[in-house]
Amino acid sequence: MQLQFMENLLRIEAEAKYFLGATDRAYEQELLEELLKITEEAELLFGPRDSSYELLAPRISECSCAYPYVYPSKKIRIYLTAGAKDRSAALYQLAHEAIHALGPTQRWATVLEEGLATWFSDRYMRRVHGLQFGAPNRWYDAARRAVAPLLAENELVVKELRARQPQLSQVDESLLMEIAGIDADQARLLCAEFESSWLIGPTWGEHAKGGAQIFVEGFHSIWNQWKLT
Repeated sequence: MQLQFMENLLRIEAEAKYFLGATDRAYEQELLEELLKITEEAELLFGPRDSSYELLAPRISECSCAYPYVYPSKKIRIYLTAGAKDRSAALYQLAHEAIHALGPTQRWATVLEEGLATWFSDRYMRRVHGLQFGAPNRWYDAARRAVAPLLAENELVVKELRARQPQLSQVDESLLMEIAGIDADQARLLCAEFESSWLIGPTWGEHAKGGAQIFVEGFHSIWNQWKLT
């Protein structure tokens, strides 16, 4: 809860910077154009995204990780990390988050969804831009490796799954066993919540402390820019 609160504050900070003119809007528009191309490729492999949601221009933020934020007005904005000021890093993050935006949900992502997002972002950067990116950490790499055999057997299996259940996080074990022909243990692993299955890292308090410091620094930056306008 504390981490989510801090991420929300950092998201609001990014929007404030945009309205104060501290954001490179041309770069964000360029990233949106790339995101639309990425989404087209993702749809070819994994089935159509929910087009009732509008994709907004991505926003660079100080958030600890990239994520798609779903607004009540059925608009989605992907918030990228500060590292996305580098275009290659931005495209890698966009390719990953585009998978989460195919069927927006408020549920935690499963190993299947995070593994697929990591697998696709790696594939996209190699195929389209000729760049090799590793997974962000060992947990994402483990999720990617858990998904890889499924896609090696049938690269379109996810499209078949999403024809029955459009939201990846809600694909259950029985559907996976039926469509993908995998055993119960593998299905159970892929349907587990990613956070609880892989992540054993800093406590919520440590995350919140770090996020608070970033927010305070960002707030002072916005205040100083406002005084100069």
